Amino acid sequence: WLIHTLSKIDNVNTTSYQNISNNKPYKNEINVEEKDRGGMEASFVFVQHNRVYKGNESFEIPWSNKDLTIDYSTFRDKLLPGSKEKWKAKISGNKGEKVAAEILVSMYDASLDLFKPQGWSTLNIWPNLNNTVSWNTNGFEQVHSEEYNWNGNNYVSLPAKSYDRLLNEMERTFNESGIRVMGYGSAKRKGITGNVQVMDIEMSPMIKKNLASEVVVIGLGLKNTTKDKKEKLSDSLSIEIDSKKPTTDQTQIRKNFNETAFFFPELKTDTAGNIEFSFTIPEALTQWKLMTFAHTKNLASGYSEKTTVTQKPLMVQPNAPRFLREGDGLEFSAKIVNLSDKEITGTTQLELVDAITNKPVDGWFKNVFPTQYFTVAAGQSAAVKFPMEVPFNFNSALTYRIIAKSVSNTAAGNFSDGEEMSIPILSNRILVTETLPINLRNETSKTFKFEKLLNSASHETITNHTLTVEYSSNPIWYAIQALPYIMEDPCECADQFFNRYYANTLATSITNKMPKIKAVFDKWRNLDTTALLSNLEKNEELKSALLKETPWVLDAKNESKQKKNIALLFDLVKMNGETDKAIAKLKDMQSSNGGFVWFKGGPDDRYITQSIITGIGHLKKLNALSDNNATQLKDVMSIVNNALPYLDRKLKEEYDDLKKYKANLKNN
Repeated sequence: WLIHTLSKIDNVNTTSYQNISNNKPYKNEINVEEKDRGGMEASFVFVQHNRVYKGNESFEIPWSNKDLTIDYSTFRDKLLPGSKEKWKAKISGNKGEKVAAEILVSMYDASLDLFKPQGWSTLNIWPNLNNTVSWNTNGFEQVHSEEYNWNGNNYVSLPAKSYDRLLNEMERTFNESGIRVMGYGSAKRKGITGNVQVMDIEMSPMIKKNLASEVVVIGLGLKNTTKDKKEKLSDSLSIEIDSKKPTTDQTQIRKNFNETAFFFPELKTDTAGNIEFSFTIPEALTQWKLMTFAHTKNLASGYSEKTTVTQKPLMVQPNAPRFLREGDGLEFSAKIVNLSDKEITGTTQLELVDAITNKPVDGWFKNVFPTQYFTVAAGQSAAVKFPMEVPFNFNSALTYRIIAKSVSNTAAGNFSDGEEMSIPILSNRILVTETLPINLRNETSKTFKFEKLLNSASHETITNHTLTVEYSSNPIWYAIQALPYIMEDPCECADQFFNRYYANTLATSITNKMPKIKAVFDKWRNLDTTALLSNLEKNEELKSALLKETPWVLDAKNESKQKKNIALLFDLVKMNGETDKAIAKLKDMQSSNGGFVWFKGGPDDRYITQSIITGIGHLKKLNALSDNNATQLKDVMSIVNNALPYLDRKLKEEYDDLKKYKANLKNN
């Protein structure tokens, strides 16, 4: 035998030889030490009857000394929504010893794992054995034979056959007693009918009309109720249920539906490993996932995962849509859940409120049956439905408040639950804006006509929303407001370097030629809060409740920041330094042949070169280059003098190609 033992940490090799006779087993003992954590491997080879046998055996030696144990001495798997909790946990080592650790603990709605499962893991940073030993041997070795399979039967494949079949379609009919039956059956073709399997039973409109005084039957889940009980239903309800409108007194209206209960990233234990933390559980009726990760200074770690649920003996769970549109008609449905051990009878009430004015809008939404009755068996649920319609021109959000209460004398006790949530009402209209620029010089007068506005009265579907007039005594303000946008592009390309130079040069020229504008910038730079207010912040009446969340209003909220950036941009000292930097980077992007490259190291490009030289021409026409100092002006003219011959050569090459390929030079 030849045995080779490989350890992980220091790759210590222990080679031993032993002759085996009389069929005695080979024995060798190795003491596993702390340095061997991560695994060991034994590689063996031996010869018998001129045949070589070899193999490897791995032995896992885990890093159990780096494991932490997380135990919750305070934990409840069932919580009341909105309850305040204080939990205590203990962190210990792999042998139960006391350790001081830092903890990351979080709890969130477990249903989010359906979209993307979340989880943390212990610190998997400790090395494992990944080496092995291979033997080079000479001798007879095992060889596997290759089998040849011959199939003596030739199978004849038959073509697939298809036959006419009866389609399985949904069929809804009313039987003779007026009961509506929904089931699966064959289509009525050629007089053939199939068997009908009853799936559900509903009452016909005629029966519902005759039983108008007992509409409550629909919401009671009475499919398993006997005939005698149904006949006595109205009498029992008149005795047990108070006909007064239910109130929200002492009823918890759940409003906090945060999907994250808490997130504590750096809690620290005491020296004994104990930790306490407090939180208020959100009011959603759901399952929560608790994740706890702990680690020590020597990188020992542990992970624990638990679940808990928030529930009540009586729960109302509405199935509300994400949004509604004007003119929608719907049945607002909810599920009443009874988790008690006795049957519960009670009332459920739906209240609709304007989310902006907090005024009831039940009549506007045709919520004509706001109160309904229910009876739910122990451990079961029942559905309730409220018909409603969304009115047109309701430019707000709708808040629904649904409450379920048991009757006061029920055997199960007094239970109640409620939920409140807002639903956005989307308009079926599109906001179309028409803008007409009005430019006037000196004391001239002009007449402008808003043709589309004047003709809007002839359209039945158009409704005028707002008319806004924006006035600027000096249109140069629009150019000034655009300069920070040009400056803030972080792209490190020749085009952007020139934009920075262009913006700084133009700003310097404006500051030197217009002292009044410079005074405004100085006022902004001194953080005058009144001057920094945006136009929308000064005119609150221009904003409506719905427009507060539209993008252009959100942009307007940043006008104050934009003005601060403008004030910084027009600082003369800063402008001079930024201009020097832009020119230096621009020269670095110019090739030896005079052309500019898009990015450093790339080929020269005619388009970007022409764009830069054209921009310098604009500055020259505006007399902005004269505000550069002598050094800056010299560098800029050097760039131009090198780039113009390059552009001339590119034009000449293109013209020569047109002639070479005999293009029609009269065409564009």
